[in-house]
Amino acid sequence: MMRFKLSKLARQLPLPLTIGLLASSLPAMAQENNNSSNKKEQAGLEVISVTAQKRVENVQEVPITISAVSADSIRDNDISNVTEISAFIPNVEMDATSPFAGSSSVLSAFIRGIGQNDFAFNLEPGVGLYVDGVYYARTIGAVVDTLNLERIEVLKGPQGTLFGRNTIGGAISITTSAPDEDFNFQTETTLGSFNRQDIRVSADVPLSDNLFSQFSFSSKRRDGYQKRIHFAGAEQFINDVGKFNTVENQASYGNQSGAENGTNARLKLLYRASSDIDITWTSDMSHTNESAAPSSLIAVNSEGSLASLYNTCIGLDVATLEQIGLGVACGVRGVVGTSFAGANADDNPNNNRLPIDDRYITGDPDTTYATGSNFSILDAWGTALTVDWSLVDSIDFKSITSFRKLEASFGVDNSGAPLILVDTSFYTEQKQYSQELQLTGKAFGDKLDWVTGLYYFSEEGMLLDTPIFAAGLVQVYGPNFLENKAVAAFAHLNYAVTEEFGLTFGLRYTEENKQFEGQQQELNGFGIKVGFPSFLYPDQTDLTRVFPLGVNKLDFNDTSVHMGAQYKLSGNIMTYYSYSEGFKSGGWTTRLTLPEPGNVVPTFEPEAATSHELGIKSRFWDNRAQINAAMFHTDYENIQVTVSRGLSPFFENAAAGVIKGLEFEGQFLVTDDLFVNLALGYIDAAYTELNEGTAIEKTDLFVNTPKNSATLGLRYNIPLTSGAEWVILADWAYRSEIANNSENVAGTNQPAASTANASLKYLSDDGKWDVTLRGDNLTDKRLIVSGFENADVGTTQVVYSAPRQWSLTLGYHF
Repeated sequence: MMRFKLSKLARQLPLPLTIGLLASSLPAMAQENNNSSNKKEQAGLEVISVTAQKRVENVQEVPITISAVSADSIRDNDISNVTEISAFIPNVEMDATSPFAGSSSVLSAFIRGIGQNDFAFNLEPGVGLYVDGVYYARTIGAVVDTLNLERIEVLKGPQGTLFGRNTIGGAISITTSAPDEDFNFQTETTLGSFNRQDIRVSADVPLSDNLFSQFSFSSKRRDGYQKRIHFAGAEQFINDVGKFNTVENQASYGNQSGAENGTNARLKLLYRASSDIDITWTSDMSHTNESAAPSSLIAVNSEGSLASLYNTCIGLDVATLEQIGLGVACGVRGVVGTSFAGANADDNPNNNRLPIDDRYITGDPDTTYATGSNFSILDAWGTALTVDWSLVDSIDFKSITSFRKLEASFGVDNSGAPLILVDTSFYTEQKQYSQELQLTGKAFGDKLDWVTGLYYFSEEGMLLDTPIFAAGLVQVYGPNFLENKAVAAFAHLNYAVTEEFGLTFGLRYTEENKQFEGQQQELNGFGIKVGFPSFLYPDQTDLTRVFPLGVNKLDFNDTSVHMGAQYKLSGNIMTYYSYSEGFKSGGWTTRLTLPEPGNVVPTFEPEAATSHELGIKSRFWDNRAQINAAMFHTDYENIQVTVSRGLSPFFENAAAGVIKGLEFEGQFLVTDDLFVNLALGYIDAAYTELNEGTAIEKTDLFVNTPKNSATLGLRYNIPLTSGAEWVILADWAYRSEIANNSENVAGTNQPAASTANASLKYLSDDGKWDVTLRGDNLTDKRLIVSGFENADVGTTQVVYSAPRQWSLTLGYHF
């Protein structure tokens, strides 16, 4: 069956890509044969060690697809947070925001077509994020700064055995640098476009012969690139912005959006208790207080929506509204306490209101008429204790104990208008505790590498939704309280049958318990005002309550398997096959503006994925060239999607799909001074069946899943006679059409596009300082990185990427 599926995949992939994959080892083998007897000592490609299998290994010897980004690459390419590495890795897409959220601290990560682009507490990420082995459970607060990192590993495909739940698309494993035994100090200062002012400082300070410390700090400041401009004549109309006083979180952050204002700090202590025991304590914090991500209004449909009702309310006199049954609906609003019925139809010009139509579309991603919420505030901190203990020569023990806490408040005026159309704001707090125990070792004459372990995780917190729609016709107040617990046991084995041939087997069992209480209210009682029967509401003593009463519980369990085989064609060429499974937890939909029929709490089932992968990893030309390639086939079940159900983004299972594709990564040290890297990705993702009533169509593109992607980069060194050096770096990235929401709403997809960046760096002769001039988005391409439609209001919004920018960085280290 596996052979059939792989051959079927090869037939369905584009012929040139399939041939390229199968033939990619030929030049490697030829070069190996031609140079096996006479190799010269010379510079070669960097060797990157990874811990994808819970032990330190050369990335080229791990039989799964891993893209590793080193500290030097992070610095050279001015990568400031984890999302920015996706431009260099095929079939990986990451954004730092989420539809309708406004926050720039939400990690919307997708690997090979699987991920999550919603921030809600009741939803799980599809790509797991780990920092020094610690899992970050929420997508909010997961846009990790690249402060003093050693490397970033991107593991593709389900990682259910070693990493566990919610790594169904893959995992991102970040390793921070360890304290050094010698004193080191380095600092970077960057100035740039939009008044950019960044500072990074790191210091390694040995405290004794066996106690070492490291402190790292960064501060990032930049003005916003979208300006809030005045709508001519707006002062002649009533504007209710700022009058929703009992709804928390409505706030503003000046007259611009898209700004950056954050600090990060980390303290690490390494204690060498003995030659066999290392104890590392880490504490980190992040603080962000900035404007929201820039939202642009691109379409308004004022027919058959709340916009239409609002226009009717202000356009007809009170008597007529009473006659047609809209007197109550257009009357006093629950929070504001005033009515706009007949506002533009009476004889008083002082109470007139702006209508809802397309006059607020500026057509310019850098301007908006918005006057509502515009803020993104995050405070997060954590601590972890890691113990590495070599018990005997062949067995090592590791313990990772961690605690993390976050608090975030964010909101954005999605309407782009001088009145409230779609103003969404949220407050969330979360704390989590995790404990992982690992045993790793060797057996059978070092033929068997094994790892086994236990894992415990718990979290609790709340999410408060406070959106306002159509000038307060609907006013949501949605406190939700959640608790999650999970336990797991796992084992992973690599057995070398011969020096060339090896087998891999992994197994993980997980039990998960979830608890949730939703207290969602609609404070204006809009449903009842338009005729929704009051007896259908869950609390007859409070008819603003729309979510069913009581505490809800769900239990899930899963057994994930990983199997594989690898064969070394030579010392530097390895082919492999792997089969892997993963699951993403289920839960509840919380966003209601009307009671569900029968007061049933809407739930969604866990996702499941099984993936087959065939790949090759090779180095040749005297360690000057590397080609890695893989093709994969994933069966994807119970796909979870966010769709529009009335006013609310609703989470549900769409059904099943198949994802197949190919990826190629090449690195070439053409000369001692010229390095070139090339990455190509291809994905064919399609729904194979759909649940009845879902809003998804089979022809819809998967979210954040371009069919084709490519990246080309180069680094050219120009040595000077003084010992100093100039370095030229350039990169180009292409992505075909990208859907930003499950329903592929017109105007919200990102058309096929390419971007380019370049920099010029001067390195001093003593290596202690450097200066870099960099240009980002040189062609000034404005990409749609997020978008959604609120059909019941009648508006469609998108978020555009930043325009062309320049920066100048001065670095100093000793």
